[in-house]
Amino acid sequence: MPYKFIEHTADIAVEVEEDSLEKLFASACNAWRDAALINKKPDNTGSKKFIFTSGSLEELLVELLSELNFQLYAKKWIYISVKNILLEKFNSNYHLAAEVFGQPLEQSSVELKEEIKAVTFHQMNIEKNGENFFTRIVFDI
Repeated sequence: MPYKFIEHTADIAVEVEEDSLEKLFASACNAWRDAALINKKPDNTGSKKFIFTSGSLEELLVELLSELNFQLYAKKWIYISVKNILLEKFNSNYHLAAEVFGQPLEQSSVELKEEIKAVTFHQMNIEKNGENFFTRIVFDI
């Protein structure tokens, strides 16, 4: 499994390890989904494209996961999967484009598991560990 939940006092923490940055970001999105939702085989009924620019990979990951959180709690749209992740570095900035698939919350059989209030920078550091990339993410609940 590319991610595993670990013990953390009062919050939810997950460690993610993948062989590319794009896969690391995709697995982080899936970990967020599994922390927030009880999945009952929802359908992909639509997609949204998100584009972010940031000065660090960690900021980019927090922005992406925070957008998924915003979509769920403010827009009532649930994330199911992500495809077509493009991650590039131009000068001193990183750019991320991702197509995420999901559906309106009221049209799904998904239940909310845990309300994630925020995606934090606490203990987050994206690093290369041998051939893989690794990070830890803490969700404030």
